[in-house]
Order: sequence, then C-alpha cells, then structure tokens
Amino acid sequence: MTSAQQLIQSHRDLLLNWTRDHPAPLLRWLRDDGVLSYAQYLSLLEKSSANAVAQTLETVCATEESSLKFLQVLKEVQEYYCKDLQVWVERHCRNDAISKPESTPVQVGGKKPKGLFGGLFAGKSKSYTLTSEVTAKEKLKASRRSKVANIRAANIRAAISAHKTTILKRTGQLKCYSEGEGPASNSASHIEIRYTELFVTEDDEFVDSSQHEYFDLASRRARIYVHQSCQRIRLCNLLSSPEGTEKILRVKVKGIAGIGKSVAVQRLLYEWAIGKNMSEFTCLFDLRFRELNLIEEPLSLLELLGERFRYLKEALPNLFSTPSSLLFILDGLDEFKFPLDWSRPRKDIGIESKVPISELMVALITGTLLKGASVILTTRPSTEAPKDVFHRCCVVLGFEEDQVKEYTNRFYKDSQVADRVYEYILNNDNIFVLSFIPLYCYIICTAMVEFFSKENQDIGDSESLQLNPPRTVSEVYFCYLFTAVKHHALRGNAERNTPRSEILSLVKQQLINLGKLAYENLLQKKIIFQSSDLEKYGVTPADLQSTFLCNVLQPIKEETGEMFSFFHLTVQEHLAAVYCAIHLSSQDDIIQALDFWCTEKHPTSSITAPLCDHSLNMDKVEGLQMFTRFFMGTLRARLAGQLDGLVLTPMEEEDGISARLGLWFRDQFKGKRLENQTALNLLHCLMEFHNKETSSMVAPEIKTLYLFKMKLSVVDCAAMHYVLQFSLHKLKELNVGYSNIGNRGLTRLGPILHRCESLYLRYNCLDKQAARLESTVLKSNKCQVKKLFMCGNNLGPEGVLELWKALEHNTTVEELYLDITGITEQGTENIVKCLSKNTSLKTLTIVGNDIGEVGRRRLKELEQNRPGLCIIANFVDDLGLLQAYLDWVEEIRVDRDQMDSVKNADALQSVLKGLQVAGGRAAKRENAEKAKELETKILDLLKSHTNLIGGR
Repeated sequence: MTSAQQLIQSHRDLLLNWTRDHPAPLLRWLRDDGVLSYAQYLSLLEKSSANAVAQTLETVCATEESSLKFLQVLKEVQEYYCKDLQVWVERHCRNDAISKPESTPVQVGGKKPKGLFGGLFAGKSKSYTLTSEVTAKEKLKASRRSKVANIRAANIRAAISAHKTTILKRTGQLKCYSEGEGPASNSASHIEIRYTELFVTEDDEFVDSSQHEYFDLASRRARIYVHQSCQRIRLCNLLSSPEGTEKILRVKVKGIAGIGKSVAVQRLLYEWAIGKNMSEFTCLFDLRFRELNLIEEPLSLLELLGERFRYLKEALPNLFSTPSSLLFILDGLDEFKFPLDWSRPRKDIGIESKVPISELMVALITGTLLKGASVILTTRPSTEAPKDVFHRCCVVLGFEEDQVKEYTNRFYKDSQVADRVYEYILNNDNIFVLSFIPLYCYIICTAMVEFFSKENQDIGDSESLQLNPPRTVSEVYFCYLFTAVKHHALRGNAERNTPRSEILSLVKQQLINLGKLAYENLLQKKIIFQSSDLEKYGVTPADLQSTFLCNVLQPIKEETGEMFSFFHLTVQEHLAAVYCAIHLSSQDDIIQALDFWCTEKHPTSSITAPLCDHSLNMDKVEGLQMFTRFFMGTLRARLAGQLDGLVLTPMEEEDGISARLGLWFRDQFKGKRLENQTALNLLHCLMEFHNKETSSMVAPEIKTLYLFKMKLSVVDCAAMHYVLQFSLHKLKELNVGYSNIGNRGLTRLGPILHRCESLYLRYNCLDKQAARLESTVLKSNKCQVKKLFMCGNNLGPEGVLELWKALEHNTTVEELYLDITGITEQGTENIVKCLSKNTSLKTLTIVGNDIGEVGRRRLKELEQNRPGLCIIANFVDDLGLLQAYLDWVEEIRVDRDQMDSVKNADALQSVLKGLQVAGGRAAKRENAEKAKELETKILDLLKSHTNLIGGR
C-alpha cells in the first residue's frame, strides 16, 4: 500500500496545478485541523497562490500523520476545485489509512442524503422505496426519477460551489491603503490577516437624530458598554436563538458610518463560503443597496438574483423550494435612494412577481416574499426600519481597547512600529477615543506611518510634513490626506524630502475642486454622487485609481463607476473644512461663516466662495459639529503656514485673528446658558484651534457648564480642561452628572476641579481611585468647592475613608452628598475623628449605604460633637430627599435610556433596602406616607424592568 507521503510527493505537480488558483479553502481547513499553525497560515496568505500551495505541500509531506490529514482535508474541500481533482480524490482517498471513513453513496429508500444539499430534496425520495410488489415498470420509472433527482442535485452542487468560489475571491481581500515595501507597509490585506472582531450587542433602539452620528455613538457606547451587563454577539450567532425561544429569522444590525458593518458582512460571507460558519444555509445571497439604486424598472426576485448571480440562474427555482435554507444579507439600507413604505398592507408576493425594487425589498425584509427565509439587514441608526419587523436588533459599537491593539498589530508588518503607534494612541485622549471606530483607526494608522516608520525617519520623510505626530482630530485627518497626496505626487521621485508646500501646490486645483464638492453637498446632506456630479466640480472619475483620489473617493459600483461617495462622512467634512479654510481670508468672512454654521445666521455681505452661493438650499444648517471642529483645526494649520501651496490669497490682518475669534467665542458664552451640545462643541472648536490668546479671552466668561446626561468621553473632558485652564476665576457650577466620565475623564478634569463651587459628579462610574483624586482636590489650599455631589458612584469604604481625611482640614465644603456610594461599616471608622474637626460642613447625606448598627452609632456620636451638622442617614428623615427620589424614580420610569441601566437597577435596590431598614422610624406622618409611596413605585419599576429583560 502506498503511504500518504509517497502519494502526495508523487502527485505533487498535479495537486499544485489543481489548487494553485484558489488555495484559500485548502489552507483554512488545514489550519483548523492543526496541520498548519496560525503563524504558518498567515505567512502563506501573504505569498503568491502558487508559492503558498508549494510550501504547504512541502510542510504536509514532513510526516505521515500530516499527510493523512492533508488527504482527509482534500476530501472535505474537493468541491471548490476542478473535476480532475475530484476524480483523483475518489480514486486515491478511499483506503483504510485515512482516519475518516469514506462517504457512502446515497441509497434509495434509505437515510436522507447527507451533506449541504440533502435538505433540498428531503422527502422527495420516499416514493422511490422498493418493495417486493413493485413491478419492473415501476422500478424503471423510479430509477429514472432517481437519476433526474441526482442530476439536479449535482447541478445545484456545482452551482453552489461556483457561488462559494466567487464569493471567496470577492471577499478574500480587504481594501487598504498601501505604500512601499518597508517594514511599516500595510500591504498584507487578506481578510484573515487584517480583520479584527467587532463589539456587537443587543440594541436599545434609542437614537438622537439631532446629533452627529459620531456623538450619538459615543453616548450609545457609554450607555450600553459601561452601564449594561450586555452580551457580546458573534457575527456567526446573529441568527442563533436561545433554546425554547422563537426562531430568529430577521435581524437588523445598525451602526454609524465607518463602524465596520460592510466589512463584517464581508467576513460573514467569507466564513460561509469557506465552509466554517452558517453551514445550516444552503445558499447566501448578498445584495448592496448602493447597487440596487441602479434598478429603475420593476422586476421579480428571480430576475434580480438571476442577473446578480448568473451562475445560479438555473438552480434558483430549486433553491427557492426550501426558503428556510436561504439567507439574504442586505447591506446599507441607509444608502437606498428609493423610499420604503412600511405602512402599506403586506401582501404575499411570488418569486416571479414583477414589482418596483423598493416594494421587493420590503416584501423580502418583512417575510411576505419567500416566507421562512432568513434576512440580515445592515443600516445606519438614522434610517427608519420598524423594530417589529425583526426578531433581533443589534448595534455595532466598534472596537474595545484590546481590539485597537490587535488592529494596530495587524496593520503594520513591523511589531515595533505597531507597539509605538499603539502606545501613542493610548496616551493621546483625542486619538484614543477616535480609535474605537474601525475606519478612524485605519485613518490614524495610515497617518502615523509618516512618523513611526523607521524607513521614513531614516530618509527624512517627516521633514516634508513639518509637523509633530498629530495630537488633535484635525491633525490626524490632515496627515492622512497629506500622506495620500504626497505618495501620489512623488511617485517615482527619489526626493522624498520635497517641501510640503511644493507637494500641495501640485494638487492644488484637485483639492479645491474636491473641497467644493464636499462642502456644498455637506450643507445639503448629500453623500452619494453620480459621475455627472463629480464632473460638475471638475473631478474626473477616470482619475480615481491613478491619483490620491482613491484614498478619498470610492466608487459605489466599480463595474460601472456610476456612483461615488467619500471614503467616510468625516473625510467629506474634513475636505469641506480645508476648502473653507483656504478661501476665507478675512476676519469678517471667518466670523460670518461661524455665525452661519453655529447659529444659522445667514451671511449678508461676503463675496467669498463658501458664503456667497445663494443657490444652495441653506434654510436650516444642522449637524455641522464635526465640520466646525475640523475648520478651526484647519484654520490653525493655515495660520501656521501648513497650508502654503494651497492658499489662494494671504490672510488679511492675520495678527488680529486670534483676538477677533476670542471675542466671537466669548460672546457665545457671555451671560448665556447654552444647550449642552452647543457648549461642548464650542469647547472642542477652541481645543482644535489651540490658541492661548483666544482661549484666555473666552475662559473667564464661562461661569457655569451644564453638561448633565451628556454621556461624555475622555476627549470631551480634555476639551473642557483645555479651555477652562486659561481662567483663574471661580466656576460657579460644573454639572457632569450622569455623563459616564469614569476615572479617566475625571483625571483629565482634575486640574480645574478645585475651582468649581458646585461640583456635580453623580452616577459617573467612579470608584475609590476617583475618591482619592477628589480628596487631593479638597486638601488643596486653592480649593473653592462648596457643594460636592458624588451620589451613585461605587466609592466603597476605602474611597470614602480618603474623603473623611481630606475633610478634616478642609474649610470650604458646606454640602456633601454620598447617597448610594457603597459605604459600609468599615467606611465610617474615622468619620467621627475627621469630621468633628471640620468647621465648614453643614449637610451630609449618606442614605442608601449599608453602614450597619456600628456605623449608625458613629453618626449619632458625630451629631453630638457637631451640633451644626445636619446628617441625613435614612430616607425617612428628610421630606425633600424623599420627594427628590420620587421625582428620580418617575424620570427613570419614562426614560427608556435610564430604564436599561443596570446601575440604576442596582441603585433602586439600594434605595429600597434603605427604606426597608428605616421601617417605621419616620417621625412625621407625611414622611412615612412619602416613604411608602416611594417604596411602592420602586417595587413596580423593578418588576417592570425584570419583565422587560425577561421578554428580551
């Protein structure tokens, strides 16, 4: 008997020839069976197909065991390859040496056919069962019918194999920016190398349509990721339902632009096609709404799929006979130009019924067409798609910190470069927050190549940038744009240190045209363009692949090139900002522009391009927060000379622009209590402009900052700190309650906390580390804090002991609120000693904490030592406190956002326990009645919350 090693070695050239064009299935299955290590697998994917197969054959022939596994794997993946290989497998892989038993032919009248296609013909062989009473004629008929069924199955099997092969070739590569062959080059773009798992979880369906989607995502991450004990959902489990629950057929997956929805779909398709996930489905159909926009005439599902997947055309009627074996992946509903009418009465539509494409999609999504088929729909949050249509709604939240590190490691070939870039991201709050969005992470990594690549540093590449590594969002995007421009402008040029202004001048007109396209369409909320739109602005679609445009614009349908979009909404916003920054050359123009963008005050006298085109529909300008931040950052770059080569005319009165901007920003804050998002965006604009003179004029005018329930990120805290550091004046109120700033955010605010007269830090996911930081603030001889609200944070006994110590010598704090902060008996050990010496504290609330009997005795002793101190330790002691908690419970009841917070559920339990401990201690009847009312409402709320979670 020939050994497996000998067999493979003697037929090496044949095997190489048969598998070299498409080695992906063979390599993946060998990796999963342990024949190839993960490192070997990734290394092979970077090689040419022929070299990868040749090296694989050499590896598997090293031992008889690996050779046997190779032959077994070849049997599993033979349908991906030519008929000659399948015949070879049938001839040579049927011996007893192979660990898996050979497959038995399908037997008429026996078990159902095994394998992927068995379900298609389930039940169809029953009439062929032979008995002793069957006549010869019936036998002949049955035989013929069996042959027809087998031929049909073989044809479908061949069609599905062709479908899988096509999908693998289409989804195997991730589009990426790649320059050069140096160690920092990210040319390894195979999906197995570059794909990083996303954080997907159940969605709460809360959308604030008035916000830029990036800010809504920040709020969503804070709400779900920090507060909810959410379950992470793997892509392959989107349609998996818990045992005993309704089968999940329709799933909506939503997320902002750039969060990774389409790449996730690409990964899902790849995994199915390679035979590793979603194997319960015979066939997957992926349709992109971008491409469906090109369909103007009514058509049937059979026609649509027959045209899209021509190699499946003959097999479609048979595939449609078992809808439960089909999965439709519909990507990018937000890009669909036709309106969808969800309110129309749903009627069954047949697979041959010709209807408008919008009606066809509604029928498919709602299940009135091909009932029993599964559907996964992806969309951005702003798109309407009724929740009751779906069995599951999910949201993509991007990366977690570990995935950011994994992404940088996958992006760069050089691990040292990857480590340095990740360290820089981690230590820069502005960039760190951006990195959780995969596309931002890509932009950051691309921009950082210029600064952290050994190769570039050696040849003085960074000299042409004349910048330090980017610190702000604007700088990151400018570096990304300049990197793309530079490599294309200098292609074939050995002088890599060409001055930046010279490089920009080479593409001046292209950038101006592109910026005008970006800006004017941004104001009209237009993000998808036809070729004619581009040509109107002097942008030539034919130049897309040969210039830097390929890193800025992307074709929506590459085969026709009829539609285009910017690489990402923020790329459009940044280019729009660049356009405005190089055109606005007077102080008056800049001020009129800011009035227009930030306050909707229309420009009156300007003849400058960005402000004088009255043909644009500009009745209502909104959602320009990110654009205005980009503008201020780009204006700073212009004033620093970094846009030389692009600027059309010199800036008038350049020396006075900082002061003029300072006056404008100061007027926005002066004597006003601004809307939360408006105030925060102005602070970000000032941070992007990064000018001491301007910020120093604005900061003293900010008397109060009310950002309650804003769901702030650490970069928001950095913006607050940046501006407020330029004022020595007292801040009357800083309210960041319910904002999820966490320890990291509080640390960024640390240097300004001592100047806050009233400091609201309620429910901010703070712990003992935050208590230590606040203790340092209270010990400072510059401390001006009079009211401190720390309720709902898990300070614990260790944290609160630090606060007591800080208050021992503090002379400013008059009111301290520590409700529901995890204080135990241990946390009261030094309260008497420390607070007995304090002379300023007048009110201390400590309700909702389990301090025990010993703790209560200590509080009584403290009351005796400090007769002027009002201590509220029980809910029933204070009528105002009871009413405040009643209002809070009512607010939670009507606010879905807060209802879903596990922290609030825990807090309600703590309040309930406090009420039950207090029992009948209420001295006044009115207090007792309020306490009973509060207890009843909390019990009802917790019961409804439990039912809601159970229902999900």
